Amino acid sequence: MAPHPRAASSINETTDDGLSVSQVNQSIAKTLEDRFSEAFWVKGELQGYDRDAAKAGQRRWGQVYFELIEKEPGADTVRASIKAVLWGDAQNTLRRKLAEVSGDLKLQDGLSVKVLCTVDFYWPRASLQLKVLDVDPHFTLGDMERARRELLEKLKKSGRLEKNRSRPFPDLPLGIGLITSDGSAAYHDFVQELKSSGYAFTVYFVDAHTQGAETEREVSRALRQLGARPEVQVVALIRGGGSRSDLIWFDKEKIAEAVADCPVPVVTGIGHEIDSSVADIVAHTARKTPTAVAQFLVERVDAVDRLLADHAGALVRGTRALLDRLGRDLSSAAGAWREAAGTTLARSQGALREQRGLLAAALKRQLGMAGERLRTAPDRLDRSVRAVLVRASDRLAAAGRECALKDPRRLLERGYSLLYAGGRLAKGVRDIKPGEFIEARLSDGTLSANVLGVTRSGKGKSE
Repeated sequence: MAPHPRAASSINETTDDGLSVSQVNQSIAKTLEDRFSEAFWVKGELQGYDRDAAKAGQRRWGQVYFELIEKEPGADTVRASIKAVLWGDAQNTLRRKLAEVSGDLKLQDGLSVKVLCTVDFYWPRASLQLKVLDVDPHFTLGDMERARRELLEKLKKSGRLEKNRSRPFPDLPLGIGLITSDGSAAYHDFVQELKSSGYAFTVYFVDAHTQGAETEREVSRALRQLGARPEVQVVALIRGGGSRSDLIWFDKEKIAEAVADCPVPVVTGIGHEIDSSVADIVAHTARKTPTAVAQFLVERVDAVDRLLADHAGALVRGTRALLDRLGRDLSSAAGAWREAAGTTLARSQGALREQRGLLAAALKRQLGMAGERLRTAPDRLDRSVRAVLVRASDRLAAAGRECALKDPRRLLERGYSLLYAGGRLAKGVRDIKPGEFIEARLSDGTLSANVLGVTRSGKGKSE
C-alpha cells in the first residue's frame, strides 16, 4: 500500500503570524483521525467504478478510484457523493467474498453497497476519500431485491405490470425492432437465427448500451423510437449472459416503464439463466437468451406457415371432392338431358311432319291463287299500260303547246330582238358598256355594232 504522511501538528501550534496551510491541513487530518478512529459502515451506490477498474492493472498498488453516491429518494439526481479508493489487496478479498455469497455478484457501477471504510485524508493536498476495507454482500442482494419489489408494486399500482402483455401478438411478426449493443454476440446470434429460418424477416436495429450507466437512458429511448415506427410489429430487447450485478440495469424504473408503454409487444432475452429481471416480467414474452427470442419469433411464423399449408391442402382436397361431385352431377344431368332431348326431338319431329303437311297444303293453295292471278295479269297489264300511255300522251301534247307558245322565234317574228354583249345575253343597259361590241339577233339574221353611248331610263344620265 502507498505510504501516507502522518499529521504531525495540531491547531494548538498557532503563532501570532497565523496558521500555515500545512498546519491547517494537518489539524484537519488529526481531527478526522480522532473522530473516525475506527472503521465504519457506509451505504451508497457505486459510480465511476467500471471506467477506473480498467486502469487498475497499470497501477503499482492496483487501486481503483471511484465515488459513493446517495440519490434523492425516488429520483436519479445525486444528493451527495464522496470519493473512495479500493486498494488491490482489499479488492481481491472483496471479490472472493462476493463470489462466496452469490457467484454472479460483482462490484460495478449502479450497484448499491454497504462497505466498511476508514477516512483517508491526504493532508499535503487536503484530499479526502474513503478507504474501502470490506463489503456486506447480503446488504447488496437485499437492497436489489427490495428495490425490485418496490418497483414491481409501483408498476402494478400504475397499471403497467400487465400493460404490454395485453398487447395482441401479430400472427406474422416479420417486422422486428431490435435493441442491443452493435456488434455484440447477442446481435449476431439473433440475426443469424432469423436468417437461417428462410423467412422474410426485416430487422430495424437501434444500438444501445446493455450494461453500465448509459443503459437505462439508451434502452428506454430505443423502445420509444421503435414503438413509434408503424412497420415495427414486435420489439426484441436482448443482451448476452452476465452476472446478476451486470443485469441490474434491467431492474431500473425507466426501462420497465418504457417496456410497459411500448405500443407493440416486447420480447426480452436478457441472458438470465435463473432469475427474471423487472423488464422480463413487464414484457409481453421473456426468453432466456437472444437465440431463444429469435427461435420464438421463427416458431410463430412457422406455425402460421404450417397452418396456411394445412389450409391450402384442405382447400385442394375440398376442391377436388367438389369437382368430383359436380362431375357426377353433371354426368347424371347430361344423361337426363339426353333422354329429355330425345323425347323432345321425337315430339318435335312429329310436329314438324304435321307442319310440313300443313305448309305443303298452304303452299299449294297459294300457288293456285298465284297461277290464277298470273293468267289474268296480261289483261290487267294491257288496260293499265293503255291508261298510262293515254295520260302520258296528253301531258306531252300539253307540253308541246306550251313550248310553242314560249318559243323565242315567235317573239322575234313579232319585231323583238335578243341583244348579246361579250357573248352574254344583255338584260338591260347595265350589262353594256360604251364602246363595247354587241350583237342583235333578229328573226331573219344577226346585226353587229359598237356601242357609242348608254342612257339609263329614268335617270337621264348618258355614258
